[in-house]
This record gives sequence, structure tokens and C-alpha cells, in this order.
Amino acid sequence: MKRFKEWFDRQKARISKSNRLQKSTLAEKVQFPKSMVELDDGQFVELRIAIEDDIADILRIQKLSYNGTTPWGEGALRREITHNKRALYLIVRDEKEAVAFIGTWFVDGESHITNIAVVPVKRRNGIAYLLIKKVIYLAVQQKMDKVSLEVRVSNKRAQKLYLKIGFKKVGIKKGYYAGDHEDALEMRLPLLRM
Repeated sequence: MKRFKEWFDRQKARISKSNRLQKSTLAEKVQFPKSMVELDDGQFVELRIAIEDDIADILRIQKLSYNGTTPWGEGALRREITHNKRALYLIVRDEKEAVAFIGTWFVDGESHITNIAVVPVKRRNGIAYLLIKKVIYLAVQQKMDKVSLEVRVSNKRAQKLYLKIGFKKVGIKKGYYAGDHEDALEMRLPLLRM
């Protein structure tokens, strides 16, 4: 009976550990320490995984980036950051405030970029490039096969950046965006496995 109890206790501990791992978010699983990064203009910014306390900053960045709108509301962001086991958000801060973020889902071998925004005054100095490259790094770390995203067909500047990074155009989603029903260009970057 003693050996059975020892075996049972080991199994119970293993299941408990497995359940804890399943409950943890992607942000808790990835290896991504906070870091200071130099931008194209020589300025240093902090790059780290976003936490619940960053939601107000992410909403502010969206408003500045999307003509006063927030495509992802507070409730959706809170669920993404605190409960979605497959979501990960990164945030960039300069010496004063948060200036950019990116959101991505890791599902079925694919990292899908759900949202990326940089405040207008900080654009064109490498922040979006930095964020996308970090998502690619994390996708490789998590053994994903590809990174994908959608971009407005009218957003030529973003498309140019994605093509520079190596994304390929793979299709059009008609009427994809809420509000104006603009089409979305689907883009994909295959990842090489070592």
C-alpha cells in the first residue's frame, strides 16, 4: 500500500504540474528578457513583454495611430494579455512613455500578427521593424513554421516594410476591416527550421 501511495502522489504531482503549465500564458513561457535597444536614430528604447498595466498605454497608442479609434478595446486587450494562452504582446517605451506595441497569436505552427502600431511621431526609425523581427525570433524559438499578418491594401508603407523583411503576398480578404470594409492583403513569411 505504501508503494501505491508513493506512486499515486507522484502521478498527482505530475498532473498538477501539467495543469499549471497549461494555465500559464505564452508570456510566462517564452524566454524574452526586457532589453534596451538602439533605434535607427541612435535613441535607446525599452522592449519587453506587455503586462496588464500596459493596457492604457496600448489603447493610447491605438488612438494616436488609428485616427482616434481603438480597434482592440480594453476588454479584448485584457483578455489577450491576461488570459489568452496563445497570445503575446510586446511593448516599446522611450524615456518618457510607451510608443509602440505588437500583438501576436501562436496557433497550430503559425505566429499570426494581430496588431502592430507605432505612434506617428516615432515612425520611420525602425520600431516596427524591431517589433516584427522580435516576433519572428520568438516564433522560431516556439518552433512555428510561419509568421502571417493582414495589412490594409492602401497601406503601402507597411507593405514595403513587410516585403523587405521577407513576407510574401498570398491573397486578398475582401471587406476585411470593420467600418470602411477595406480589403486586407494577406502576407506570410515561411520560417526555416534548423
